[in-house]
Amino acid sequence: MIVSTEQLLMEYAEYKSPHHKIQSLVKQGELIPLKRGLYETDRHIAGYMLANVLYGPSYLSFEYALSYYGMMPERVTVYTSATRNKRRKKEFQNRFGVYTYQDVPAAVYPYGYTRVEAKPYPYLIADREKALCDELAILPPIRGRKAFEEYLFEGMRLDEDIFEELDPGKLKKLAGLYHRTNLDQLIRMIDGREK
Repeated sequence: MIVSTEQLLMEYAEYKSPHHKIQSLVKQGELIPLKRGLYETDRHIAGYMLANVLYGPSYLSFEYALSYYGMMPERVTVYTSATRNKRRKKEFQNRFGVYTYQDVPAAVYPYGYTRVEAKPYPYLIADREKALCDELAILPPIRGRKAFEEYLFEGMRLDEDIFEELDPGKLKKLAGLYHRTNLDQLIRMIDGREK
């Protein structure tokens, strides 16, 4: 269970030094620090379930989501999440893993992610199309269709069979909201494949 310092101070208010009690519980491993002022009591919780809690609003996306869906062969060890209007990258590291947060354009933030009802914590994750668009949006511009396709299927090692399963209409609709060169390339590539 996630608990805040404020909750713990109220719970241990009868102690002479509630702060020392909290420090003692951390040393004993009963409280696991997540970030300043926030703790987890379950040492076996899956790290991805904490991503939306640590910093928000956010949803899991980018490389983590692409790996989660099997779109990339590499196992991703960093929980990468999308935020909006934060204007800077953020990173947290704790016992459960490394968590990074990066802005996506506010116009696209509300679309293309779902809430997964998991216990003990539900979490938000981008769908396959949105995760791909988010990842392409943060990359330096790739010029030329051939270079773009090479990067997708050789550089990123994106699974071509899974790519073919993606909804082209949804991809084009999302990609058009980013106003980024790589997403314009994606739209052109989809249009070229549909002919």
